[in-house]
Amino acid sequence: MKTQVEIQNIQDPDGIRRSRFAIAFQDAIKNESLNKQLLYFQEKYLEVILECKNILNRIKESKKNAGDSILKWQLADIFVTFLNEVESNEIIIIKYSNSLSRDLDLSKRLVESMIKFRQTYPTLDMINRNINWDRYRELLDIHDLKIRHLLTEKILDESVKSREEIKQFKKLYLKSFRTRRSRPKK
Repeated sequence: MKTQVEIQNIQDPDGIRRSRFAIAFQDAIKNESLNKQLLYFQEKYLEVILECKNILNRIKESKKNAGDSILKWQLADIFVTFLNEVESNEIIIIKYSNSLSRDLDLSKRLVESMIKFRQTYPTLDMINRNINWDRYRELLDIHDLKIRHLLTEKILDESVKSREEIKQFKKLYLKSFRTRRSRPKK
């Protein structure tokens, strides 16, 4: 069974606020050797936050970078790689999107979207630089790979340009998808 950990922002006796990994008392008693592992991941988390802040500073440098899907993927990759490493060591971070949101000063929704983005597109070569972050966020709602690929092609050939056109495409897809599924089998 995996040990649940929560990343808390705690003020140390020296007055400095630090991120600390907290576990249930009974887990600490059951597994005394867990302490070294938690300290390792606690330090690693601080490195992750610093690395993310560097990318966030690049994103904030210009409007062009704000919509850069490659930079957003790289940021999300840092989150997901860390979470996967922690989980492979039989530890699960609960409320991780809350912690990342708090420590990076991002909305929880944005953090969750970026994690979903990285999970949907697991390798960087799947990201097309010509599709900006907002378009990818719209693509994340489409679970059917064929439909998502079709919309991606339409975005790239500019037959679908605006957010409104993307929403219309998705409505059409959802309508036809429901119609196909709701038809009785012969």
